[in-house]
Amino acid sequence: MATRRRPVRVLLVEDNPGDARLVQEALADAESADFKLTHVEHLQEGLRRLAKHKFDVVLLDLLLDDTPRLGALLEIYEQSSRVPVVVLTGLEDEAVGKWALREGAHEYLIKGAVGPERLAHALLDAMERGSAQSARAGAASGYLND
Repeated sequence: MATRRRPVRVLLVEDNPGDARLVQEALADAESADFKLTHVEHLQEGLRRLAKHKFDVVLLDLLLDDTPRLGALLEIYEQSSRVPVVVLTGLEDEAVGKWALREGAHEYLIKGAVGPERLAHALLDAMERGSAQSARAGAASGYLND
């Protein structure tokens, strides 16, 4: 049973249809929230969707066919730094995971190593941390303008 009133709007940027289906099934099985998933296969389409629609969180594969290695995260943040990003990738590389977190990803998850509830909690936690960061930034901005 979900605890939130409105569904969590997730933009999934994933070029593998099989992996996208697995994410969709995992989020459908999650009991901690209801998720409304929008899936795109290419980063440019994801950027267009981010510009036109409101999402609560982005679930991003780092290795996309249409993006230079690891460039997807940077491009997402260049356009829309307000939306938290959770990286979900098949790349099991600790150095890349640390890099993604330093560059602003809220979580770095390995495909096949997370179940429905772990994935759901990562998305919800990213949203919560993103909201807290926005609130702190707004408070700091107000303080500096006084």
